[in-house]
Amino acid sequence: MGEAEGRGREEGDTSASSTPSASWRFTIRERRYCVPKDFQHPGGQGWMRQHTGKDISHLFPSGTDGGVDGEGCGKSAVHFHSSAAVRLLERFHRLEKEQSESGDAEGSEVDKKDGAGSKVEVVNGVSIDLCKPLVFQVGKLRENYQEWVHKPELGKPRFFRSEFCEQLSKTKWWVVPLVWIPVSIYLVFLSLWRCEGLVGTGDGLGSVINKRGNLAAILLICFVFGTLFWSLVEYAVHRFMFHVDTSSYWCNTLHFMFHGCHHKFPMDDMRLVMPPAGALPIVLMVYAVEYLFFGAYLAPVVLAGTLTGYMVYDMIHYHCHFSEFTNRIEWLRQIRSSHMDHHYRDFTKGFGISTPTWDFVLSTQRSKASLL
Repeated sequence: MGEAEGRGREEGDTSASSTPSASWRFTIRERRYCVPKDFQHPGGQGWMRQHTGKDISHLFPSGTDGGVDGEGCGKSAVHFHSSAAVRLLERFHRLEKEQSESGDAEGSEVDKKDGAGSKVEVVNGVSIDLCKPLVFQVGKLRENYQEWVHKPELGKPRFFRSEFCEQLSKTKWWVVPLVWIPVSIYLVFLSLWRCEGLVGTGDGLGSVINKRGNLAAILLICFVFGTLFWSLVEYAVHRFMFHVDTSSYWCNTLHFMFHGCHHKFPMDDMRLVMPPAGALPIVLMVYAVEYLFFGAYLAPVVLAGTLTGYMVYDMIHYHCHFSEFTNRIEWLRQIRSSHMDHHYRDFTKGFGISTPTWDFVLSTQRSKASLL
């Protein structure tokens, strides 16, 4: 919820001892909120544990519509929540009201329904039913799609009516290293095998690789270059491909499948890493560029480095959303904070995830620090 020390309990706060095991409870300006314990807070559940049973008004300063624009976050030890967070929190005030009227047993059913986003959204006369498969609904939003998709919601949506297609659209985080580590190892040995035939020859690359020590050094340099090159690929793909402005039916549909779904439902853990089949076209495009510059002998090991950078990125990305330990390591905490800002404050900033280098170079870094 924030990084400031929690304020002491004030009169009227719900005590931790009375908190039901199924929920976290908070008070904000005398309004009571009940948040299910399985709720995935973007800053980690540590913040929920730290502030449960307390008045957290200091994390939600008064403003237009009760929202916060983040001004002053960099000058304070307190993390001010965004207007998107305020909007999402309101449903838990409704839960608190319903639970107090009907009892916690019935309220738990409400938790399940509301957490799944069971409602119909109407955008300029176009209805989107979040209970039904979404992929072929979002295209009809046309020019309103970009505004809709960048208003985050809770839950894990269904993509397709077909169960087979639905399962193909989901990927567990460990699938990424399981698939790409063997590929990367193969590519390193492919370059080694191709280059060994050049050792001692005097033509072209063979004049540089005049002994095996030189070959090992060259392969290592190419691998490291490929790893660093990934940071540019990551930034370019995220900014110029995943955040392209779409408005037609099929462009909206494709955008939603590749990246829009992650912005609409940022805490959906099954659609947080790229399925290997979806990543393959990007991998082939990157290999074509590397082949053009490095040739058949060295391009494979450069690609192995790029794939290693990609795996590191995807693991960091996943843990930014779902791991507590990112809050214990300063540079990971800063990466997580920047990425949560990208989701909940300003999606036009913070395109680098594994590194902020290109955001600084191209002036797309977040303008204010919000300490998650």
